[in-house]
Amino acid sequence: MHRTALKFASFVFLLLGAMRPALAGDELAVDFGYRPPQWRTAICPPDSPYKTLVNEKGALLYHFGSPPGSFGTSLRATVDPRENIAEQKLVSPKIPIVQTRLETEHLSILEETFAVNDPEREPPKTKPAAIRKSETVAARNWAKPQDGVSPRLSTVVVGWNKPIRCRIEVPPGASRTVALALCEGYHDRPGRRVMELSAEGAPPQKVDPVADLGKNVAGAFWFAARDANGDGLIDVKVSADASAQDKNTILNALWVFDAPVKRDDAALLTGKLDSQAALASYNGDTQSRNDILLVRVTNKSDVPQTVAPKFIVSSVLKLENFGGDRVRIDGLETVLCTAEIASLAIQKAGDREEAVMALKPATIAPGGTFSFAAVYCGGGRIECPQRTLEDALREREAAERFWKTVDLPYGHIAVPDENIQALIDSSIRNIWQAREIKNGLPSFQVGATCYRSLWVVDGAFIFEAAALVGAADQARAGIAYELSFQKEDGGFGILSSNYHKENGIVLWTCARHARLSQDKEWLRSIWPKLEKVVAYIKQLRRRSREDDSPLNDGLMPKGVIDGGIGGTRHEYTNVYWNLTGLKAIIDAARWLGKNEQADEWQKEYDDFYAAFRDCAKRDLKTDAHGNPYLAILIPPKNPPPDAKKTDDDIPCKAQWAFCHGVYPGQLFAKDDPLVAGNLAMLGAFEKEGMVATTGWITKGIWNYFASFYGHALLWQGQGQKAAEVLYAFANHAAPLLVWIEEQGFKNEPILECGDCPHNWASAEFIRLAVHLLALDRGKQMHLFEGLPKPWTAPGMVTKLDKISTPFGPLTFSLAIAEDGATATLNVEPLSDPSCEKIVVHLAGWASSNPKATLELDPQKSQKITIPIEFTK
Repeated sequence: MHRTALKFASFVFLLLGAMRPALAGDELAVDFGYRPPQWRTAICPPDSPYKTLVNEKGALLYHFGSPPGSFGTSLRATVDPRENIAEQKLVSPKIPIVQTRLETEHLSILEETFAVNDPEREPPKTKPAAIRKSETVAARNWAKPQDGVSPRLSTVVVGWNKPIRCRIEVPPGASRTVALALCEGYHDRPGRRVMELSAEGAPPQKVDPVADLGKNVAGAFWFAARDANGDGLIDVKVSADASAQDKNTILNALWVFDAPVKRDDAALLTGKLDSQAALASYNGDTQSRNDILLVRVTNKSDVPQTVAPKFIVSSVLKLENFGGDRVRIDGLETVLCTAEIASLAIQKAGDREEAVMALKPATIAPGGTFSFAAVYCGGGRIECPQRTLEDALREREAAERFWKTVDLPYGHIAVPDENIQALIDSSIRNIWQAREIKNGLPSFQVGATCYRSLWVVDGAFIFEAAALVGAADQARAGIAYELSFQKEDGGFGILSSNYHKENGIVLWTCARHARLSQDKEWLRSIWPKLEKVVAYIKQLRRRSREDDSPLNDGLMPKGVIDGGIGGTRHEYTNVYWNLTGLKAIIDAARWLGKNEQADEWQKEYDDFYAAFRDCAKRDLKTDAHGNPYLAILIPPKNPPPDAKKTDDDIPCKAQWAFCHGVYPGQLFAKDDPLVAGNLAMLGAFEKEGMVATTGWITKGIWNYFASFYGHALLWQGQGQKAAEVLYAFANHAAPLLVWIEEQGFKNEPILECGDCPHNWASAEFIRLAVHLLALDRGKQMHLFEGLPKPWTAPGMVTKLDKISTPFGPLTFSLAIAEDGATATLNVEPLSDPSCEKIVVHLAGWASSNPKATLELDPQKSQKITIPIEFTK
């Protein structure tokens, strides 16, 4: 879900030659017909701190956010001014080597972009002696340390308006010598940045770097630290002093010494004590990243062709001609070429600089190929061993080998539509590429740019998708990271203190994960945290009765809405999700045998739900088609008669949380008229097979809203309609098997909003594909409620293998006979005896009867033959 509308306007036209419709003769087929006009995809390995992206033109993109909403640096190749893009694709859904094919009358040009990620080249992973506890941002070349001081102190981490916290792992009660280095490179007057440095067990030190040291002068601050509370960790903190005009904190380096060491500031700051330290952490000292743009130019004519290729580096950062054969960016990152450089010129291009690396002209014989590559070396300590074409070709093979063997949770979902399968596999890979390890735990992040952090709403569904495909242990570690953000009062407010829905979402996330992993003991271990969340929701409801408006009494205080409507308002998204969270945790309490607590919370839920229904009845509206619906905004009691309508008044705006209230919230009975009215209203806004206008782009598509809508339809018994929505979702993907969060309509001016790849979208595609095939309903497992009809053609096979469910892993296969007259269903037993029956739905694929089902014993292996009706 996005928080900032990022809009771009440029036009790119691609001929999509690589992706053919998998099922062109059927009503449902994937042809990527609504693909966005521009896109980006990641090429980095899983968990990499470097999220290199490649765009629809084959250019490598870096330094997102400078300027805001865009990329500060790009690297692209050009061979001939007449070249046109013919197609762009991946080597395979599991191998993110981007292949961009360009054509001229006489030349065929293949550009391949990939990251150097052979695991043999990576340093061995060791458990860190210090864990950064806070969210910080590194800033290179922040300072210019004086001569004789280590240049590695030029980089800082910045705590934007917040402290920098580190934790040092030690034996309980142990003592350590801790040293911190500061070098202020921004302010030049005292009093601007004043900080307090502290290490557990030692007196804090107040520091004004300019007053105490001087601008660009490094200083050392030593602490005789001790694990005073015996928890096996020494807490180190850099916080802004109350007198500071600039509340942003900085830290250049940290050292930890196990053995006593004589204080020597000069030796410390020059790096001479690094070898004695148990930990020497320079904040700009990170693993290097190398990316390669490999170009192969083939002469397809019958006469020799001479080419003069160029690599172009464009950046808002400073570019330098470095040694005549490479470009240096921002004093650190480097671009070099494997072929001989004829010239290297740097010129202004608007608000940027462009470095043009012109290669020595080459003549290509008929049918021959000329190959060359550029290597982008970035990161901390720069290492660039790839200097020849042979190096680049070797790394290309190593990259493909890496992706073929990387340990990702593939193989749990197998469907007979190759393009749907490709999107499922790509979605898994994209989720792990966006992930990072923070505080020793995985942070399942939404994207690589504007959403490169933890989002509680998005994360809930990413965790579920990961658990579904057999990575519950990793999802649990991600939940542990999320729970570390709980506040002292029990609440969550990562996005905003008024984003009240995070509390309900955390409850649902934990309850659903415990069910999918069937782990009561884990749920008991975090139960005190969840009790505090419930208490905080009760507190929010009390506040709703104490504020200046009676319109929300018994619901929630004014809250942040998101997903199409901005601001802090009286509204229903926070209501839907906190009801959902309470309902889930009450069910979890009964599952754990905590019936007394469940009864107490049930009273709170019943009162909350009754208040909601009273307010919903009061606020019900009718749309232009006569559909009764509940808008997200609570209308004012006495609106002025001449109040001007805005986009916020569009009925479908921000209805994402309503859909979640239907499923997974299960807040409504199947025949609830509120649900029927709201879904009919949303259906009236369908365009390109999706609900339009519901997100931030009023005349556009919020791509993964398709899953919210599809799940609501599925839960209401409209499985075939939900299958149609899955295909519409697929057809809005880009050829590189990713989604942008929001996009404009086809053949209209380009609008773009949010991250790309967007991995809440990836998670939602996985979830919807699985749930069309298998969905738990109370104490029953339901199969094939939304089985797409094209998957039941003769000879087709659909499988789920050990998909996590509340009843244990689910494994089945559905094989259609070669004559199409029957299907064979094999189902393995479910391990949890609480499942009363497996219900097999036949409508839409095997029977014309909309209520046709079979019931199976979930504790037995099943092999049954299902006759398939042939109806016109």
